[in-house]
Amino acid sequence: MTIQRIALPLMALGLLCGAKDTARAQAPTNAAHSLSQPLRTPTVYRSSNGVLAVTIVAAPTRVAFGGQLIDGATYNGEYGGPVLRLHPGDTLRMHFINHLPQITNVHFHGLSVTPQGHGDDSMHMIAPGESWDYVFTIPKDHAPGVYWYHTHGHDFAERQVMGGLSGTLVIEGFQDEVPVTRALTERLMALKEFSPNGSGHLNHVPKPSHGTIKTINGQLDPQIAMQPGETQLWRISGQTADGYFRLHATGLKLVVLGRDARPLVTPEATDEVLIGPSERVDVLATAGAAGRYSLMQERTDTGPLGDMSPAQEMASVLVASDSSRPAPAPLGPIVVNAPKQLPVPAGHIDARRLVVFSEDPTTGLFFINHQTFDPKRTDIKVPLGSIEEWTVRNASQELHVFHIHQVAFQVVSINGKAVPFVGLRDTIDVPIHGEVKIRMAFTDPRIVGRFMFHCHILEHEDKGMMATMEVYDPKTGPMGDMKMSAAMVDAPHAG
Repeated sequence: MTIQRIALPLMALGLLCGAKDTARAQAPTNAAHSLSQPLRTPTVYRSSNGVLAVTIVAAPTRVAFGGQLIDGATYNGEYGGPVLRLHPGDTLRMHFINHLPQITNVHFHGLSVTPQGHGDDSMHMIAPGESWDYVFTIPKDHAPGVYWYHTHGHDFAERQVMGGLSGTLVIEGFQDEVPVTRALTERLMALKEFSPNGSGHLNHVPKPSHGTIKTINGQLDPQIAMQPGETQLWRISGQTADGYFRLHATGLKLVVLGRDARPLVTPEATDEVLIGPSERVDVLATAGAAGRYSLMQERTDTGPLGDMSPAQEMASVLVASDSSRPAPAPLGPIVVNAPKQLPVPAGHIDARRLVVFSEDPTTGLFFINHQTFDPKRTDIKVPLGSIEEWTVRNASQELHVFHIHQVAFQVVSINGKAVPFVGLRDTIDVPIHGEVKIRMAFTDPRIVGRFMFHCHILEHEDKGMMATMEVYDPKTGPMGDMKMSAAMVDAPHAG
């Protein structure tokens, strides 16, 4: 199958890659991993009769990574994060309790739901000891797929996400859109990272490199069991504060089926999968001969001012026959039965905007259009019904990751080179000293309200690289000035 990529090659993006270990890639290894355990799926909460009612408690948590204890912060005591599973049309009722010593909140990444009231309002903060009810309905026509939820407090999002405050959210229906996956074993894989200091605490200025602990579902180097010739559906989410994962699996064939909760128009056969902060990827993984193989995080470097991540084994893949299960049948044709994804209409563009990501290495501040984030300021106001083209430019010496709440977008070009339409995204890498042109339709009345766009490398967001926009009803006009909640003003931040 021909590889068709949405982005430029990794070197063009500025993601510098170390060479693979060719000896390791040629054959399975047989080294024993005494601490390795089978890959676990965190606790799953499923909707029933159209409602998912769940209580989520954010609290300080001591977390064990192998022989090391760290001071984290988790939802319901699970560093891997509880899994929420709903269907289109279901209502989520999340009773959220904050037992942290800092303010916090929850953002539902990628969902096209209201940003107002008790919906996906990333401006509303919950003070220590307080609770809040998130209540909203997943639209019946919502794209199924893997999403995630996480804390979104400005100035401390990096440390809270790194501590463990995230979880996977699945809108059911992807397997119906890609029928070949229905009979396959589904594995949810939340990629996380933690950067501790010598005593196991979060670094006060986390800069993930060398000492960062990288896990799948909160596990160090777990085991993934497969049979020879078996294909599994791996649903991988980059629930990292800052880090990239460049995953390479010896002894397996990989086909990328979807990104950011939407099937690709054309699946991509590949030998490695790049997952940036907040991205989600659906992958068909097919095992070869019996043996032990490595799922590797290959070396990455996001630029002269960015972060370096060394190679490490993320999981061991144990391929062996299982007499208790039937031999896997050959994989059938990959047919996508999803509603046809169409490019965002380009016949009439209501506005064209330039969004510039930049930074000051001296002060450590990060900017969007030469401004740091101010929650009281609305940077862009868009009337409902508009279609816009944005050029997102990176004027710095490291990668940035553009994300916008509530809206999916089409990638039109990267560094001036047209990109074939393969599906909508909610996250995209912006190359070093390069630019990405995207097109968005602000036409869904459900998204009326205020929400953010920002760099999803959370160190950058916390240090200023975030802005606020408002989609307003032209009949009523924009809202007045933003009023911060008492929690945003008075409660302690992460310290």
